[in-house]
Amino acid sequence: MRGFPALFFIAIVLWGCQSRQNVPAGIIGPDKMEAVLFDMLRSGNLINNFLLAKDSSLPKEQTHIDWINKVLIFHSISEQQFKESFAYYQNHPALMVQIMDSISKIEEDPLIKITKPGMTLPAQ
Repeated sequence: MRGFPALFFIAIVLWGCQSRQNVPAGIIGPDKMEAVLFDMLRSGNLINNFLLAKDSSLPKEQTHIDWINKVLIFHSISEQQFKESFAYYQNHPALMVQIMDSISKIEEDPLIKITKPGMTLPAQ
């Protein structure tokens, strides 16, 4: 009976890890979706704070589309696969929260955080 709490805890941990990774076939896995969304957020930041800030003649919407396509190509996924996967995660908020929480933790890392031109990172 003493081992029951330990076995129960291990079962909960394994179930939690398994539930994060089990998505239907054709849906981008949570870890890869996290990387794709993070790169899309970074590209949006790059476009808004650097590219468009330096060259206002760039077509804003087309520049965003071009960079989204670059992210999809970099991660070897199609637009359709991304849209279906994003819709899946929107319909499964618990998984989306896990992904977005992980992204927000990455964004808090001062070595990764992108700042506007002229701004400096806070002193450590």
